Amino acid sequence: MQHVMIDLYGCNSALLASEALLRRVLDEYPDRIGMDKVSPVFLREIKTSNPLDDGMSGFVIIATSHVSLHAWPCYGMVNIDVFSCEEFSVDEVARFAVQMFQARDVEVHAVERATRSPREATSRMTSGELA
Repeated sequence: MQHVMIDLYGCNSALLASEALLRRVLDEYPDRIGMDKVSPVFLREIKTSNPLDDGMSGFVIIATSHVSLHAWPCYGMVNIDVFSCEEFSVDEVARFAVQMFQARDVEVHAVERATRSPREATSRMTSGELA
């Protein structure tokens, strides 16, 4: 199981404020990583007591977990999480995000999760690795 966290800085603020673009990004991520989308995109405008912290947050559920994002136009920053029980390309996930938001800087953290999951052992047995 893989959890990739992408923090993008120096993004085009107009793109981060575009509801249509944010929906498109969330809608396209599952296909880009070879996953099955099982929900529509959910996107919500967030208003806080500090207008600088206002932005948009959203997610899409995939059969093997989720893709989420939090965009702050005032800061030119977006945070994206991709979590799946299936393998996917960390490089592709990050490259797509940088391209879509025209980021000048990016941090990528990839974490292997649930290393003792019974699902992982079952997957290895069905593929013949534990035979």
